[in-house]
Amino acid sequence: MVQRHRRSFFLAFIFTLGLQAAPSRSSSPFEQGRLSYESGNYVRALDQFSRVIRSPGNAGERNRAYYFQGLTLFEMGLYYSSFVSFRNVLVAADDKSRDVLEKAIKNAVVIVDKLNMVEKMGKILKNMPPNLIPSSVSGFSHYAIGVYEFKRGNMDGASGYLKSVHPESPVYPKALLYLGISATKKKDRKEAAYYFNRLLELTTGKRESFDLQELARLNLARTVYSAGNMEKAIEIYSQFLSSSPHWLTVLLEASWPLMRVSDTTVSLGNLHTVISPYYRDELLGEGYLLRSTILYSLCKYEEMRKTLNQFFEIYDPILRDMQKEARSLSGGAAFYSAFTTENGLNQAFRNFAKRDIGIQNDQKVITLLVTERRKLAKLNRIPQMRRMAELIDAAQKELTTGIGGDLQVMHQTKLRDLLSQREQANYLKVEIVTGEKELVEGQKGLPPKRVVDVETTVSAGYHFWPFKGEYWEDELGAYVYTTESSCIQ
Repeated sequence: MVQRHRRSFFLAFIFTLGLQAAPSRSSSPFEQGRLSYESGNYVRALDQFSRVIRSPGNAGERNRAYYFQGLTLFEMGLYYSSFVSFRNVLVAADDKSRDVLEKAIKNAVVIVDKLNMVEKMGKILKNMPPNLIPSSVSGFSHYAIGVYEFKRGNMDGASGYLKSVHPESPVYPKALLYLGISATKKKDRKEAAYYFNRLLELTTGKRESFDLQELARLNLARTVYSAGNMEKAIEIYSQFLSSSPHWLTVLLEASWPLMRVSDTTVSLGNLHTVISPYYRDELLGEGYLLRSTILYSLCKYEEMRKTLNQFFEIYDPILRDMQKEARSLSGGAAFYSAFTTENGLNQAFRNFAKRDIGIQNDQKVITLLVTERRKLAKLNRIPQMRRMAELIDAAQKELTTGIGGDLQVMHQTKLRDLLSQREQANYLKVEIVTGEKELVEGQKGLPPKRVVDVETTVSAGYHFWPFKGEYWEDELGAYVYTTESSCIQ
């Protein structure tokens, strides 16, 4: 059942071509392989196609063999191997291969899109003669080349190709996401907001596009906030549900615009969740500093001091661990090994890395490659499959190196952030002393502690429960913090 479900993920765009061979070729290895494929005898089909590929025959037939080899491998659930076969059609593309080029391009792009390796296909298409790329698949082609340019850091080049993807193309929503991110990198917030809004319009209500929709909404909220529209940012952040994979990130980020509009009730409520014991090991030091800053604006110096003490208690040990790790782990391979073996990296950073969508997707692809490599071992007698196994080994190594490099960069960034946060925390400690001094001088003594009688209105079936140090797991993200300013009036 699992394999069938995975295959349905791709099937919408995987096609065969009804190639008609001349009667005189009916007994050729290629025709025997095609007939074996059509009858479901996939192992025999691979054997026959391998013979054609290794023979010194004409290029056109060899490319057809590569194409049908790709279809056969796909049916067997060997997706990366299938992509390699379709890719081989394009590497040696010529006029004699025109009858398979359209489907090879479409199938290859669909597969690498699911494997998060679109740039591999983009590089090949960028080097292909333009006259060999059928106009019917220009959307797929421009999308792949655009992603390739994006990964190279060429934002202008990427935008040029991505804007050429037709709105009717199946990859148009993905193109919009990359266009939005490219505009963000170029600090063109108006253009970025347009693309993210357009992507939301296309994906809202479509269950299969949920992940893409959530990414669009998160990026739109950040763009609007960066443009200074606090009210709009708050509105967009409020649209996320607790089921979102970005929920914890949203709670923290939404607290910033809420603070900017002085909505301490919801902002402190969000942060009440962020600094709860449930997320103690999640590298959320920013939440403690933001909460302290809000409490400072309310002259709540005692609560502020407690919050900062919590920050130092939790994050000083993490900071020391990360400094040691930065010295002991040299290179991406060391970081990847420490991450996967859970030996050599502190728990808080590992949890942070595990929440990263890119790391999650790459880990899924590695799992798929490992499974595929194991399946290929059973086809070892076929020369082409032995070569395919080597290519999978190389792809897995390349992917693990990439993940390791990403982890190293993330570690360096979070270490810098943590050092900066510690400096800010020390600064806020000084501000407590200054604030208390001004409060004493202004009121000739600290104000008496008051119990604020909060009037609440709750729906039928609900109960207002004052916080007395306890946390309720099913309420995380739904807390409302009520307080009264202690500043001098």
